[in-house]
Amino acid sequence: MKQVQITVPYEKTEAVYDFLLDGLKVKNVMKFNADNAIVLQFRISDDSVTPTMEGLKHKGVGVEYGFVDILDLKASLPGETEAEAPSESKMQREASLAVEEIYENVKKQALLSFDFFAFIILASLMAGLGLVQNDVTVIVASMLLSPLMGPLMGVALGYVVKDKALFLRGTKNELIGVVIAISVGIITALVISLLVPSKLTDIVGDVDSSTLTEITRRGSFISLDVGIAIFSGAGVALSITRGNMSALVGAAISVSIMPPAVNAAMTLVFGIMRGHIGLLSISGGSFMLLAMNIVMIDLSAMFIFRLKKVSAIAKRSATWTAVTQFRVPRSETLYHHPSPEKSLQEAAVSTPAPEGEEPKKRAEIAPSEKDTT
Repeated sequence: MKQVQITVPYEKTEAVYDFLLDGLKVKNVMKFNADNAIVLQFRISDDSVTPTMEGLKHKGVGVEYGFVDILDLKASLPGETEAEAPSESKMQREASLAVEEIYENVKKQALLSFDFFAFIILASLMAGLGLVQNDVTVIVASMLLSPLMGPLMGVALGYVVKDKALFLRGTKNELIGVVIAISVGIITALVISLLVPSKLTDIVGDVDSSTLTEITRRGSFISLDVGIAIFSGAGVALSITRGNMSALVGAAISVSIMPPAVNAAMTLVFGIMRGHIGLLSISGGSFMLLAMNIVMIDLSAMFIFRLKKVSAIAKRSATWTAVTQFRVPRSETLYHHPSPEKSLQEAAVSTPAPEGEEPKKRAEIAPSEKDTT
């Protein structure tokens, strides 16, 4: 359930109010008077957010004049009746969130921050140790820590909504994250080679004997790997449009990005140190797997955003006005009603009297107060 609050200038109130009732079939619209605007407030179901927002933007609300605010309601009394509740058999294709909500969520996830760098480094270290130990559990844990979902979705959504800034920001931060993962993989490989040389010997033996390990299996990709990348991007994009984005969903992307990036860096270092062609070949295959995964994830996410009818965000017009430019007197607002005209009052004013006479008082009629608008 969402609460929608619309702030419009006085001269646009009736048109917007009638459109809500007749065009969008919104019920229980409340109207509040402010000093220089009218506030309309109502509640709608999650499935009605997108058509309501698109209708308001088509009417000019939030684009040519006024504000539109969407608030998430955790609970509401009284609850929905059976007739008001969304039908279970209804196939909802549109996104449950307005495109503006999706945009803000993805934009926050795509930003660089201290936490982003910290999680990338920690996830890369765990992925490297999991690959060396051939431990799937540790690799999965690294996927849960990885924050690469945000930049990748920033690229996909930025392209779909035609936001160049978000697209470029997502691309830049995505590359930064991958470079950090590769750098951590290089450092991890150097440390393992110096401190635990026996582990490097075991890895070389696995490659020579064609033993399938977490390192060797990422030396190339097959059609199943392409499918994993496609389904990962589609799943994450779908969850974003439903508003239930979580770390578990983000792991779907990390499985396609973090291990191949770290594996490519580690096998490159191991191959150079040992002059081993097999390790260098695995490194090249991991780089190809990484590039393929990034491209497929972005393309599948773009497709889902298109399928869910996520459209370009309407920009504010150059003539946009927030509220009415004049202010209604306080006496005419919601909580201050105009007082009745005051009765005529006589104001005694002393006038100077000639010498020898007592001063006289002249009565003046105070003009009645008139309300101004």
